[in-house]
Formats: sequence, C-alpha cells, structure tokens
Amino acid sequence: MKKLHFLVITTVILNAFILIGAGHGLGILIIYEILSPEFILTGSNTINWDHYDGRLVPVAFLSLLFQLLLLFSLKIKKRQLQKIWINTSCITLILVFFILVKDFSESNVDTLSLIGGIPFLLSSLFLLYKVNSDKISDL
Repeated sequence: MKKLHFLVITTVILNAFILIGAGHGLGILIIYEILSPEFILTGSNTINWDHYDGRLVPVAFLSLLFQLLLLFSLKIKKRQLQKIWINTSCITLILVFFILVKDFSESNVDTLSLIGGIPFLLSSLFLLYKVNSDKISDL
C-alpha cells in the first residue's frame, strides 16, 4: 500500500512541476494551477486551443482538478473502485498534458513543456502499470 501512495504522490508532484514557458521566462505548472480558478472565474484570460498561452490556463485548471482526484483516490477503501479512480485520473492527466504540448514540432514552448514533462509521463505510465498489474496485492 505504501508503494501505491508513493507512486501517486510522485506522479502528482511531477505533474505540478512540468516546465512551462511563461511570458519571456520559465515557470512551473503549479503556479498556473494556483491562479487558474481566478482566471477562469473572472474571465480575464481568453481560452484559445490553437495557441500555447490560450491552452495554459484550462490545462492548469484541469491538471489541478485531476491531481486532487488522484490524491483523493488514496482514501478509497474498495480496491476495484480505487483502481478505476486512479486509472481515470492518471489517463486524464496524460491527455491534458498532451493537449498542452500538441504543437511540440512547431513551437519551442511546447517542446520545452514536453521535455519537462517526460518525468511525469514515465511516473504516470509506471503508476498505471503497477495499478493494473496482477500483483496488485503488493501495493
């Protein structure tokens, strides 16, 4: 069980620390995650799925939401429900990450985020493998 806790927490932390291009510098996703609810509620940032800056706020908000759901899955006592919860949250985090970096071949900031997100991808794939392996009792 402790392995599962470690893998989930590691995946959440690595997702929160994905490098992003912010303005004329670098940042980490958690900064936008903290600010995203305010941006969304006030409507101060326009959502544009064609540009990195327009994708950043909704991706940060969805990442925050599914990070919290992934952490919440650790409190679920029924093993099968916990497995479904972890799978759904982790796969959604991966999909949201790929939405952020969808133009990696055309944009330097997308490429930066893709390279900065490799540890998260490895961790989340390892988590999915461990949760869905036959040795689930070892977790």
